[in-house]
Amino acid sequence: MKVLNRIIGFSAVFCVLCILFSLFFPGNIRFVDNIRLFFQKPLVRWAGKIHIKPFVSEDIDINFDELRDFIKDLPPGSIFFTRTRNYPLCELIPGEWKHSGVFLGTKAQMASHIDTSGALYRTLDTLMNSIDIYVLDSQSDGVSVHPIQELSNLNESSCLTHFAAFAFNGRLRQRGDFIGKALSFSGVAYDYDWITEDSGTVFCSELLYHSLRAVGLHVKNRTKTISRTIITPDDLFRYLKLYAGKRKMFTFYGSISKQK
Repeated sequence: MKVLNRIIGFSAVFCVLCILFSLFFPGNIRFVDNIRLFFQKPLVRWAGKIHIKPFVSEDIDINFDELRDFIKDLPPGSIFFTRTRNYPLCELIPGEWKHSGVFLGTKAQMASHIDTSGALYRTLDTLMNSIDIYVLDSQSDGVSVHPIQELSNLNESSCLTHFAAFAFNGRLRQRGDFIGKALSFSGVAYDYDWITEDSGTVFCSELLYHSLRAVGLHVKNRTKTISRTIITPDDLFRYLKLYAGKRKMFTFYGSISKQK
C-alpha cells in the first residue's frame, strides 16, 4: 500500500510540474504540453459555458431585433466583433473585444454576393436555411456555421453589449477566397492552447488570421501574455481599422452599443 501511495503521490507531483512547465514554456516538449491540455481542455470548455443568469436591462443589452436592424446592409464576408457580459471566462481575454468571426448573412444575401454555380455556394446552401442570418466562427465546440442568434445568448436573454463590423468591399473572387478559406476549417477543434501559427486547432481570431492570408492580408499585430504572444480580437480590430481600410478591401461598417 505504501508503494502504491508513493507512486500515486509521485505521479501527482509529476503532473503538476509538467502542467506548470508547459504553462510558462509552451511548445518546448510536446509530451508535457499534451499532459497540460488533457486537463486544460475540459476545464476551459466547462468554464466557457458558465453563464451568470443576467438581469434583463434594455439600457445595456442589444437584443436580436436591434442587432438585425443594425446589420441589415452588412455584406457577406464581413468581419464582426462582439463583447458580452455575464460570461466570466470572457474577461480573461485581453482587450475590449472578446470574440470575432465571419458574417455570412442570409442565404439570399449569399446568393447575391458569390458565384451560385460554384462549390462554395453549394456547400453553404446545405448549411443555411432560408430564414436565419448566419455567421462562421470558432467557439468552444470548434469551427462551424450557425445562426447569429446563438451568439451572446441572443436567442434567450441577450448578454450582447457591443457589436462592431468591417464590411467586405473586395472583388467577387476575393470574397469567395476569404469565405472559402474560413469554411475549410469547419469541424476543426477550438485551440485551447492559443497558439496562433498552428492551424491544426483554431480560436476565433486565429481563424480570421489564417483566412485573411488567403486574400493577401497578413496580420502582424500581437498581444503578449505571461507565456504566449497571441493574436486577439483587439489585435485584429486595430489592424483592420488602421491598415485594411486603406486598401479598401475592408471598411469600417460601424458599431452599436448602449453603454456610454
